[in-house]
Amino acid sequence: MSTRCVFSICALLLAAGCAGVGGSFIKLRPDYSKVPEAELRAAANAIEKAVQQGEREPALDVFPGVALDTPEIRQAIHTRAARVALINDLLNSGHAFEQRGGTIKILNSRDYKRSTTSRQRDQNALLVMSENQSRWTLYEGILKASQWPPGALGAVQHSFFEARVALMPGGQKYEDAQGNITSR
Repeated sequence: MSTRCVFSICALLLAAGCAGVGGSFIKLRPDYSKVPEAELRAAANAIEKAVQQGEREPALDVFPGVALDTPEIRQAIHTRAARVALINDLLNSGHAFEQRGGTIKILNSRDYKRSTTSRQRDQNALLVMSENQSRWTLYEGILKASQWPPGALGAVQHSFFEARVALMPGGQKYEDAQGNITSR
């Protein structure tokens, strides 16, 4: 066998072997020992409730253990509240779901492709990317402003995910603890 062929086979085997690695990291339980858990959960619930109500400038000074009053965090909440109707329409369609990691993902199914145009799929992709970017800005902003260690990111993501699932109307999909997509 030629060197190129051997190299190609090795690269293919390496790529195939690494394909299953990503899922194992998601299954780690969030570590709440590095954060004030009760205050973080209360802040996540208040922010998600405000976003669902379209409230663009909620009061953020009622959670002393969680630093929320930064321009980045305020902007992330503002833009999420502005696009909440579009996000809910997408989630209500059944073509997207809330991931445990605190982001939204489109289900690129045959049904989704049949029931939408290419333009609609592009718009939905842009909507999801923008929403996920705002969520990451919020998560990382809280981590940085509160001066928590990087290991606390999972707790922040999990708190917001749980708050969103609790507020979800019936019919919307989310990822359960086992990684299955289920409806509320």
